[in-house]
Amino acid sequence: MMDVVQQIAFAFHFSAKRIDVFKEEVKENDEAKASMEKRQKLQTLCETRWASGANALFTFKASLEVIDGALHRLANMSDTKARVYTCPIERFDFILPLIVCEHVLQILAPLSEMLQSKASDLIEAMKETRAVYAVIQNERNYGAVWDALYESAVQLAATIGVEPLSPRCAGHQLHCNNTPVDSTEVYGKRSVLCPFYDHVLQELDDRFLQCSERFMAQHLVPSNLGNLTDDMVMQIYQTFSADIPAQAAVFHTEIKRWIARWLLEDPGNLPSTLQNTLHDINPNLYPNIFNVLSVLISMPVSIASAERSFSVMRRMKSYPRSTVTTERLSGLAMFHAHEDMGVDTEAVVRDFAQGKSKRLVFLFNN
Repeated sequence: MMDVVQQIAFAFHFSAKRIDVFKEEVKENDEAKASMEKRQKLQTLCETRWASGANALFTFKASLEVIDGALHRLANMSDTKARVYTCPIERFDFILPLIVCEHVLQILAPLSEMLQSKASDLIEAMKETRAVYAVIQNERNYGAVWDALYESAVQLAATIGVEPLSPRCAGHQLHCNNTPVDSTEVYGKRSVLCPFYDHVLQELDDRFLQCSERFMAQHLVPSNLGNLTDDMVMQIYQTFSADIPAQAAVFHTEIKRWIARWLLEDPGNLPSTLQNTLHDINPNLYPNIFNVLSVLISMPVSIASAERSFSVMRRMKSYPRSTVTTERLSGLAMFHAHEDMGVDTEAVVRDFAQGKSKRLVFLFNN
């Protein structure tokens, strides 16, 4: 289903002719125009950003009737690939996963956006993860949500003339999902909803909930010290015992000095992020806290920062810059990452002019 959505989105995205036909279909369909919420084109999927996937699936679901009509019109206009794109979307085993995945990704979208923020609060992220986990687990165990999703899929399929049918089952087919059921509704629940919900629950548990004890160390950030308790300190020590060479009593004493250190400061000037805390901490005075925060900052719950770096590299190292050296490319990346920092242009010109002898005179000495 995801592959089909991506292929069709690319097909309309990179063709002016198809985009024009799509917009004409939207203008003629007032109901689809309202459900698309002022969107004028399809959105492509992103393999890593789940929030983007939720928006892309929502747009595709809301404009499914428009997409089907546009593809049929393009097929009549001798578009050879339009018929190829029409066949997979006019199947109930495509529409039902579309409804289920879009619904689940909408639940995960706020959490995904929170985790991809540069100033992500890991403690609040864990609370939100537990809330999302509870919601998905409740929907997986009770059938009221499934009934609504299935009815929504049946209604969406009816707009393009698709009947709710389940795939044919055969005992001798070893690689097919031959779920023994009597109805299409039960087949969809057992083969689509339950496996997908189980997969999401397992990923949430593996990626976040099992690491929640390590994220407790964010209470050592000066702005969060007011919520730090003795039990939390003991839990942090036990979790990071491999990275703390000191004994438990020494670590507790260091924590007391750490709290007293920041009580002397103005509450408005307390560091609120791990990066700022590591910048202000003295590793010689607080070696154990420094080790704990260094480990914590090196194990992000998402890879959003790395993905942003890859996106920057894709924009910078384009075909005209294919021969750029590593040193220059690293410099451009640093400029892009720290674009908010001011640059002293006179100092840059002075360093460039005095670097080595040049034929042109860049500086005029009085």
